[in-house]
Order: sequence, then C-alpha cells, then structure tokens
Amino acid sequence: MPRSGGTRVPGETRGRYTVPLLWSRRSAISSPLPFALRVESAPVTLAIVAINVLVFVCLAVASGSWTHIPSRVLIPWGGNDGAMTLTGEPWRLMTSVFLHGGLLHVGLNMLALYQAGNLVERMFGPVRFGVVYLASGLLASLVSVWWRQDVVSVGASGAIFGVFGALLAFLVVHRARMPRQAYARLRTMTLSFVGYSLVIGLAIPGIDNAAHVGGLIGGVAVGWILAATDRPAALRLVVVAVVLALSGAAWQLAERPVAVNPVVAHFAAVQPLLAARQRQVVEDLGEGRLSAAEALRIIETELKPNWDALIGSLAAQAARQKGAPDALLAYAQLERAGLDALSLGLKTGHPSWFETAADLRLQANAALHHLPGVDGRDSH
Repeated sequence: MPRSGGTRVPGETRGRYTVPLLWSRRSAISSPLPFALRVESAPVTLAIVAINVLVFVCLAVASGSWTHIPSRVLIPWGGNDGAMTLTGEPWRLMTSVFLHGGLLHVGLNMLALYQAGNLVERMFGPVRFGVVYLASGLLASLVSVWWRQDVVSVGASGAIFGVFGALLAFLVVHRARMPRQAYARLRTMTLSFVGYSLVIGLAIPGIDNAAHVGGLIGGVAVGWILAATDRPAALRLVVVAVVLALSGAAWQLAERPVAVNPVVAHFAAVQPLLAARQRQVVEDLGEGRLSAAEALRIIETELKPNWDALIGSLAAQAARQKGAPDALLAYAQLERAGLDALSLGLKTGHPSWFETAADLRLQANAALHHLPGVDGRDSH
C-alpha cells in the first residue's frame, strides 16, 4: 500500500540520488565492443547534462545557496509536490526530473548520467535514448507520488535508473550476439550500480527509492520495446499496453492529498494572532493597565486594518467558492463589528456599546468553534 501523507511536510524534500559508476570511460566505451554501436557520439546525453546544470545554477541563484535548495524554491520551479501534482498539475511529473536539491545532488547524478549515457545512447541512438530517458523519468515521478504524497520529490536519478534498465534490456535482447565475457562484464557493472544505489537509498533518509524502482522498471520495459525490433509487433504492443495500464492505475490509485487553500491557510495563521491581541487589549483595559486613548489607538491603527484585510481576502474567496470561506467570513465580520462597538463605547462612554461589544464577541467565539477547514486545507 502507498504511504499516504495525511499531513503534508512542505519543508521535506526527497532527492533522487545515484552513485557514479566505478568504471572508466575508456574501459566501458572506447574499448572494442562485440556489437555495432548506432552512433559515435552522445549528443542527447550532453544536452540533458547541460540543461540540468543550467537549471541548477538558476535554482542556486534564486535560493541564495549552492548546497541546499529548499522546497519553497523547488515547488514554484516544478517540484513533484503530491498535493499539486495530483490535483491539476501533472506536468510536475516531468519538470521535477530536471530539478536538484543541492550541488552534491546534481553533481552525483550528472556524473552517473554522463558515464552511462555515453554508452547507452550509442547503443540505442539519440532519439530512442531520449525516449528511454524521458519515459523513465516520467514513470519514476509517477511511482514516487503514488508511494508518498506529502513530500517534494526532485532529481534525475529515476530517469538514470531507467537508462540502466534499458541497458539491461539491451543486454538480454542481444545476448546471443555477444561473447560471454563481454556480456558478463556489462551485466555485472550494471547490476552492481543498481543494487548499490538501491541499498544506499534504503540506508540514507531522504532518498526517493520509489522513484528509483519506478524508473528502473520503466527503463527495462521501454528499453526492451525499443531494442527488441526482431520480436513480433503484437508482443511489443502488449508490453506497451501493460506499461500504460500500470501507469494509469498508479495515477488513479494515488491518494489525493488535501489541497492547500492559501486564503484559508492565511486565516489560520493570522486569526489566532489578531484574536489574542484583541483579548489582551480588552483585559488590559478592564484592569486599568491600558488607557482608553491607547486602547482606541490600537483598535483603529492595528486591529481594524488587519481584520479589514482578512475580511477582504475572505470575501473574494467566498465569491468564487462556497463552503468554508463563507463561514470564516461570517466569523471575521462578527469580530470586526465587535471592535466597532468597543470603539464607540470608548469614545462615548455609553455602557450599551460595551454590552454590544461583549455580545458580539460571544457570538464570534461560538462561530469560531463551528468553523470547518480552519487547519489551512481545502477539502474539495
């Protein structure tokens, strides 16, 4: 079962890390291979590395830090935030693949991509390699958000796992064409990378292993479809159908987190402060610690303007959406009316205004206890 995020943790970011390969470019790529490579260069790999580095530089400048990019910066740039991805912004499944949470994060991932991509792109060709990378990244993000929805997930390693999955599929499809020793060498290096990275992901908190597994499975499936050109078309179509069906099921089964309503969240943050300040003014006034003139100054210059601003935002929200904003607006208007009555009582000294202010305050308190959604979340 997926781990549902009953309470979102907007400050928590889960990275997708890879461990760079422990083979040299010369031994893995330059040495003769027992099969013909489709191309002699890897332009798509270099382009993807360049894009990731450029995006990371922009993120670092925006956040003011090279070592840690906070989720408050990653989310506007397209981080895979379950509350947003699953409630109308599915494009985050792809954009999050090009975001990283720090210099070490992007450095490790790009080194692994450069090493593996130089070989795998030359096996599949640029276009097919691009399909493998993007499809694997998309599936990695989808599995990540299906597994856990209360964090922000970013990183290219799900797609990089897909590159290794495609390499495994290529080795299986073309095993008969390869000498046993060459096949064993490539298989061992690939499985070592996958196994070691998954173990590291389990041992270190904050690593998105769900994305790694999703990317690996996607890479194996897409890589097999693209490599097995001699297999019956019907069989390849079945694999495509299975992948699409499982992807659709993951999307549908992912528990939709409660979306954050910014107006209600603002109310939840501001209301306790205003209510506490208002209560303190009334108590200090009643016990003689505050003069009528000072109380009037606080009411007119501090409390009323803040309540007016809150009422304005709630009124605008209530005009667009029924439910919680209406109830919040009614409560805020009672508090504001109570301040008007208290202000008139302080100016005129007439007891009836103080009684009206106290009555409105009691009504506001009763309304507050029956408010829905004051935890800052919209239940739609």
